[in-house]
Amino acid sequence: MAKQTFTTGQVLTAAQMTSLQQTAMGGGSATAKTASYTLVAADAGATVIMNSASATTITVNTSLFSAGDTVFIQNIGAGVSTITAGTATVSTASSLALAQYESGSLYFTAAGVSIFSKADGAAAGGGGKVLQVIQSTLVADINTTSTSFTSTGLTVTITPSLNTSKVLLLVTMNEVEKNSGGNGSAVKLELVRGGTRVYFAGDRIGHTNTDIRNNVGSVAMNHLDSPATTSATTYTVNFAQFSSGLYALINNSNSDNTCISSIIAMEIGA
Repeated sequence: MAKQTFTTGQVLTAAQMTSLQQTAMGGGSATAKTASYTLVAADAGATVIMNSASATTITVNTSLFSAGDTVFIQNIGAGVSTITAGTATVSTASSLALAQYESGSLYFTAAGVSIFSKADGAAAGGGGKVLQVIQSTLVADINTTSTSFTSTGLTVTITPSLNTSKVLLLVTMNEVEKNSGGNGSAVKLELVRGGTRVYFAGDRIGHTNTDIRNNVGSVAMNHLDSPATTSATTYTVNFAQFSSGLYALINNSNSDNTCISSIIAMEIGA
């Protein structure tokens, strides 16, 4: 039950006794939240249940709780729920993020000071746990004659739930081809985060010493990145031609079959 003040000789109702029993057994009465939530004074001694498919936050402010108050938090949704210090201080020895089915408790040592203790189990953002997976695809048959890198149009945006998280990028570029027209023809590929290169696949992909077309098929670019942010982060695959005036091609199947290139971004708990 929410924290209450009782007086000497007060007779408790059946509902109050039931709620007291729930609290004594661990957790108190429960309130379900389907979006980000800011704790209120009535949450003292109660359980806050988070149930959202998307990432959420639980904000903790000062002047709402007293020393000794406890708030129990259970996440049953697929989205990671992160305890966030508003005007209060929140300290922890583990992680402030709760993955699905994880739980923890906030214990207040003062009105604006709390300690978050995660219940037993794998820590969200710990042990290499996959926190989210996002995929983007490229279907268009594209080409370029530029020797300077330009976007293929294949991008993916991911918002890490923790700034300590890694992002595992799995890229497959299909039907990568250099055209005929010169011995210097070849494809260049790179993976960038914003304007920063994080992976370079090479600048002589498909190169031959003869004036012929060369389709090298699929090129993989796999990289574990450390963006160190909780802001939306965009990764882009860029390509170019090694020699001026010649072509670099992607998804060039030359058939009735649709060719698809893809990029997968996976947030990995650090």
